[in-house]
Amino acid sequence: MTVKFFLTPVYPYGNDHYYHEIIGLIEGFIELGHTVIGNASYWLNPDDNNYLIHESRSKDYDLGIYDYRYAASFAHLLFRKNFPNKDKGAKHVLIDRNDGINPIWERDQNYLLYFDLICSGNLFKSKSYHKKVKPWAIGLTNRQITAIEESSKSEIKRQIGYNFRVGHNMRKLVFENLSNLKLPYSLVSERTHGQADSLSDVDQKSQFYNEASTGRHHPAYFEKLNQNLLFLAFGGYLDYSPIRYRPYSIEARIRRKINHLKRKLDKHLGNGYRLTMMVYQQDNFRFWECLCSNTCPISLHTDFWDYLLPVEPGHKQHYLGIQELDANNLAQDLTEFNEELIASIGQEGKRWVLDEYSPKAQATRVLNWIDL
Repeated sequence: MTVKFFLTPVYPYGNDHYYHEIIGLIEGFIELGHTVIGNASYWLNPDDNNYLIHESRSKDYDLGIYDYRYAASFAHLLFRKNFPNKDKGAKHVLIDRNDGINPIWERDQNYLLYFDLICSGNLFKSKSYHKKVKPWAIGLTNRQITAIEESSKSEIKRQIGYNFRVGHNMRKLVFENLSNLKLPYSLVSERTHGQADSLSDVDQKSQFYNEASTGRHHPAYFEKLNQNLLFLAFGGYLDYSPIRYRPYSIEARIRRKINHLKRKLDKHLGNGYRLTMMVYQQDNFRFWECLCSNTCPISLHTDFWDYLLPVEPGHKQHYLGIQELDANNLAQDLTEFNEELIASIGQEGKRWVLDEYSPKAQATRVLNWIDL
């Protein structure tokens, strides 16, 4: 089978030209033995100076996979009648990691008409979606897996590491709550060079990958993941329920206003956030990188916070989940669990994520959903 990937070499609406999910799927389809081509050559391997996919103008392919930035940039062409190959038997899949709460396929029905399958991140269990829409997650690429494995023999420190690049309001709140709790392990900043300092002290290959991944690659960071017994891996933004895609209807705005007032009462009564609040843009690279390393990830409890994933990780099996944002349940878990048990959760999470979210697993998932 021939799979053609569509991406924008230069994204006109931002400076993030790193197509993570596309890279993972290309690697997965190659591992499965399929032929892969692209509308552009992409993802240079610095070892052999060769691209992972090469540009091809061929319209003879069985499966087209589109990054959401390509679809958004060229919607005026994509949805044009008789667009290349649309009527020639190929199936078309959209990979959407749109971080907001207003996905392109919800705003424009042309996406549901054009694509046979839409794989979308940051979905919720409590919301109904079109039958073509399936939950997606960032997952892993071989770059991450290899880099993390290179420092897997590191000695593990009895501490909780953290290394946040972006300031989310939920992240700030939970971290402040954790800082005020009596925890059996210290919270230790593991800030790395990739965020603020020069990268001149790392090898050229790592420098190349750091630039190509827009600052998401640094050997010291991967080593720190392997060195910490636990690592904070949560992200996302707090907002008032109900879950509605913007623009909100009048009814939804009224319901949100009620929840805004109810949240004030809940705060006064000492109740948690989950009754009136939601967290969106929850998926993040660090969670999957932590799962792939020797650390035990600490993140929001995926089931408690209503997250819809292709395969859900197990709380206390693959990671430790925070329920209410005061994190009291986490403090209790850490007090009750010994180091050996926490380390074993980290190891089980590593086995699980390589089975379920490796490039091969992600590519197989798309084939199963599209029935090819």
